[in-house]
Parts: sequence; structure tokens; C-alpha cells
Amino acid sequence: MDDASPPLLVVGADRDGLRLRALRPLRPEALLRVWCRGIEVGRLALAGAVEAGAVLTLPIARLPCVPLPAMLRIAAAVEGPELAEPWPVASATEATALLGPPRPGIEDLRLEYGMLRGTGIERANGLLQPALHAVINGSTARAVQAELPVPLAEGGCAFRFALALEPADLTGSGIEVTLHAMGSREVLARFALGPSLPGAGRLAEIEARLLRLEQAGDALQSTGQAVLHRQLQMQQERIDAFIDAAATLLLDRLAGDESPAAALRRLIAAAAPEPEEAEPVAAAEGAEAVLAPRDPAFDIGWHGAEEDEGGAFRWMTLQGLLRNPAPLRPVAWVVLEVGHLYGAPAPVVEAGFDGTPCLVEAERRGPHHFSLRIVPPGGAMPCRLLRLQSRAGGSPLEDGVSGDERVLSIAVTGAAFHYAEAPAAPR
Repeated sequence: MDDASPPLLVVGADRDGLRLRALRPLRPEALLRVWCRGIEVGRLALAGAVEAGAVLTLPIARLPCVPLPAMLRIAAAVEGPELAEPWPVASATEATALLGPPRPGIEDLRLEYGMLRGTGIERANGLLQPALHAVINGSTARAVQAELPVPLAEGGCAFRFALALEPADLTGSGIEVTLHAMGSREVLARFALGPSLPGAGRLAEIEARLLRLEQAGDALQSTGQAVLHRQLQMQQERIDAFIDAAATLLLDRLAGDESPAAALRRLIAAAAPEPEEAEPVAAAEGAEAVLAPRDPAFDIGWHGAEEDEGGAFRWMTLQGLLRNPAPLRPVAWVVLEVGHLYGAPAPVVEAGFDGTPCLVEAERRGPHHFSLRIVPPGGAMPCRLLRLQSRAGGSPLEDGVSGDERVLSIAVTGAAFHYAEAPAAPR
């Protein structure tokens, strides 16, 4: 092998650092360093001689905020010579794989003219793409707007963020906001404003519970009104059919040989339609309950079921309710299959079990097909209503796209409630 070639070869990278294979022996006093744009990001001092073929692990302590791809150089000094070919870090995901999940520190958190502002400091991962969300008063989840990160001199990055607060967020007990990183339940920072009264910390929780009860009551009232309307409509159709049959009987008695009673029975049987079959209901037993687009569990906020070449689907307005077939069983997660979108290239959906905000993970399965996984933040919990709210949507008529005047956001092709445990089989 040419002695001018680098003595090391990078064979992989993980949370422990860069894995290097020695192509020829190394001196025991050698010091290996990793550089990124002239900043030292890791080092390894050899404790003894390294034979050819041995594998070393060179830990990475931090990464600076530089344009991607970031090249990691292995050399004893910043000016060289190179001990291995540079290793590229092409994305923020690869940086997270090297350094682990980021946990930015929140500083300078303040309220200014209805905006909650602050600065996030990530001292290790300078390639971080900040994504934060806030939970307001323990019940409402909202995305936080973050600016592009700026580099720190010693590595890492800093970014400013802002959250717009609404007048309805301020309750009689004040306001409480917790900040979280996307995909994490850990609280990064907490902001609270309210009167210093005994037991004031419980008021926000009680108000949130009352709000959830009011929302559940409104949903049940709307469902009952819809059922009553269908029953009254069926009753009116039967009354109209009877009147038509009686009028026809008066005319047929003049020319027919059939007795009036027999004619009346025959005409009523022919005029009154058979009641429509009920929509199939998802089974409440087993590890999951699968809901088709025509399932009656699609409650308020959904348009009627439609079909295309891909199958049945159902459009949601900006808000929708989905009833759990087994409300007393703890739900581990819910999966929504989205087949069509309006107003956005990807779903922008917030979800909650009754009034408890949940984490929403979107996975692309096709050009317009996404799978949304909705997970409660504290583990499996009972749920009567899955509440959905889309941050993107609109009316095709108002947008000049078509003559459809409905408000559309996402079209769901199916849903499935996954339970923490299946009910015990009857003996």
C-alpha cells in the first residue's frame, strides 16, 4: 500500500462517534482529532500502539452551525496532514444520530405585546433544525415559530422563537405555557402568569376539565339531534306513503274486484319502503377497531362518504370528531390514513383525546397519501372522542379552483383505534 495514502479509513458513524479502521500501524503517542470548518469537534489519544486492521472509535462532542453537507476531517492538527478521507454529514438527521436527541436550553423567556418570545441555545448540535410546540393551560397545543439558527463561537447554535397568544388563552386563573421539542414529552421551559391565590394552580386544570365536559356534551347533543331528525324523517315518509296508498285505493275501488281491505294492505306494503340497513359498526373487541369511511363513528365535522378509483374516503372540514367504539378501554394510539389533501402539501393536524392534546406523527406513503399516528402524551388512556383540527384547508369555490363550496382539509380513507390491551374473553 502507498505510504502517502491516509493511514485510517472511516467505516461508519453512530452515537459513539466515527469508527476508524487502521490501514497500517500507528504510533502509540498519536493524537487523533476531528475538525469541521477549522473547529475541533472531537479527539482521541491513543493509549498504545495500533496494529493494522484494528478498529478505533473517535467520539464527536459537538458540531458547528455550518452549511450542509458538513465535512468532518481527521487530522492531528488543523493544517493537516489528513489521517483519513473526510466524512460528510449531509443532513440534520445524521447530526442527531452522531450527537443524540437535542435538548436546547431556553433563555430570555418573556411576554411582549401578546407574543411569548425567547432564545434557544443548543451548545452541541449546530446543525439543529429547531421545531418546538407549546401546550397552553394543559389542554391546547400550538406550533411555535422559530427563526433560522445562528452559529456559536464554540460550536452549536442559537435561535429565536415566538408564540402568538390569543385572548381566549387568558382565563380567570391566568395562563400557563409549557414548551416542548417536537417528538418529545420533556418540558424545555414553563411560563405562567396569574394571581397568587391559594390553590390557583388547580384552577387552570379545573377549567380545562369543564371545557372538555362542555365539548363532550355539545357533541352528544348534536348526535342526538341527528338521530331524532332521521327518525322523524322516516316517520314522515311512512305517513306520506300511507296517504298515497289510501288515495290510490279510492280510485281502484271503482274498477277493481278486490276487497277494500285487501287492496289497502297490498298498496301499503308496496308503497312503504323497507328501512335502510344500518351502517356497519367497528368491532369494539380485540386489539384494534378499524373504522371505514362510512362508519357512523365519523361524527361532527365530516362530509359524506365519497368514492374514486382508489376507494372510499371522507373529507373533513377544519375540525372533526371521531367517536371511539370502545370508550372505556385505554387507547394506546390512533392511526388515520389520509388519501387526499387540500390547501397544503402535507397534513398540518392537531389532535386530542377528549381535551388532552396528543403528539401527531406523519409518515408519507405516496404522493398524497400520509399515515398519521396519534399518541397520547402520558401513555394509554380512555378516550370518548378524538378531536382533530387542521391548520390548512379552504373552500375550492372561494379559491377559484372549482364550484365546490364545501370547506375541505384532509380526506380520510380509514381509521384504527389501537388499544393497550384486549378485553378478556368471556368464559
